[in-house]
Amino acid sequence: MAPSAPSPKIAGQATKHPALVMLRGALVAALVVGVNAAAVSTVAAGVPGLLGALLGLLTVVVFSGAGLLALHLSRKTSPTMQLAVAMASYTGRIAIFGGLLALALNSDGLARHVNLTVLGLVAMVVVMGWMAGEIWAWSRLRVPIYDLDKEVTA
Repeated sequence: MAPSAPSPKIAGQATKHPALVMLRGALVAALVVGVNAAAVSTVAAGVPGLLGALLGLLTVVVFSGAGLLALHLSRKTSPTMQLAVAMASYTGRIAIFGGLLALALNSDGLARHVNLTVLGLVAMVVVMGWMAGEIWAWSRLRVPIYDLDKEVTA
């Protein structure tokens, strides 16, 4: 009998890339919530409702995902630098979102083709789904409560 390869998941081993695990959990939850919200919006408000729902879903996924990707990219830096990256990412995303919101509210073309009420409602619902997925994924991570002596290899 040939020896079997070691399992990639060893009990007690820390998760190597927690931000990516949280991104995956949040993305799955956001997509489930967003697709269902798009279906309901299409029935309730027609094509403009569908477009609003899809735009709301896209906005949440891009802006929330960018934050987790920034944390993932800064994972090998010091905790102080990670905090700075997180704060800069958050501030930048809020500034960009505010600018896009101002453009959207002053755009007659967008208002003609997209139901803005549906966009706002779906964005709020998808944010709640995103946060629930992120919290669910975080609660299942294996994060050591002490410093490991060597690099985690998994």
